[in-house]
Amino acid sequence: MNWYAGRSVYLWGQKSDGTNVFEERVVAFAAQSESDAEIKARAEAEAYCHSRRDVTYERHPELILYLLDDVALADGAEVWSEMFEARESLVQFYATRYLRYEYHPE
Repeated sequence: MNWYAGRSVYLWGQKSDGTNVFEERVVAFAAQSESDAEIKARAEAEAYCHSRRDVTYERHPELILYLLDDVALADGAEVWSEMFEARESLVQFYATRYLRYEYHPE
């Protein structure tokens, strides 16, 4: 049995000023194959969308799966790795990807 991490991105809601709030989630699944992991990940993501009464989640249709290293999940185990390329410095890239759209609760 392999371990896969599945990443989904959700539209979580909207602030009073009209700013959208997004959530990026990475969830681990044990599965015999990538297709089995995808079935589990899509079912979990759908359930998550309907998990709260006070929030209506909208999930982006893309689901990315990542086959984890051949080790049992343990403290400190890597569960997600994605590569990007840009002509920005590390500080600029981080600011663009993460800080530019950082969520600030009202």
